[in-house]
Amino acid sequence: MAVAIKNQGYTNIKIYNGGIKDWKKAGLPVASIEPLPEYSGAMVTGEEVYAIMQRSENCTDENGNPLLTILDFRIENSLEEADGGLKRIKTRCPVITCLLDEVRLPEQRARIPKEGLVVTITETGNRDDVAMRYLSLFGYTNVKGLEFGMRGWIKSKLPIE
Repeated sequence: MAVAIKNQGYTNIKIYNGGIKDWKKAGLPVASIEPLPEYSGAMVTGEEVYAIMQRSENCTDENGNPLLTILDFRIENSLEEADGGLKRIKTRCPVITCLLDEVRLPEQRARIPKEGLVVTITETGNRDDVAMRYLSLFGYTNVKGLEFGMRGWIKSKLPIE
């Protein structure tokens, strides 16, 4: 995200590596207009996602319901762009690319199934908890985050395009 902001011409950008979790753990103040609900969504490993992808040619069960949908919350100006373009998971499963804020739009939510597993993807997996909690506001109970994000997928040498 910091790289994307710097690419817009800003020069006074600093990165807080610990993220909001470490900020809160340190007892530093946080404010929220509307707190997100708690959500017990878990993380799923890249290997687990890959195994689900291999179960079906078209990523559906015997009734035609989706087994897996990938919800990619990364942005084009991520760190990956500096390394030859944004890497994507190579899959036949549906992939929805959007910004997390766009989930508030009914037409965007209509694209996200409430059956099968929905896996959120961020760059490092650090924002997946927020994404899962935000989606739960709209009744999604089938969401898990990709452990270590896209970087973890790449590090595990799973298929990319």
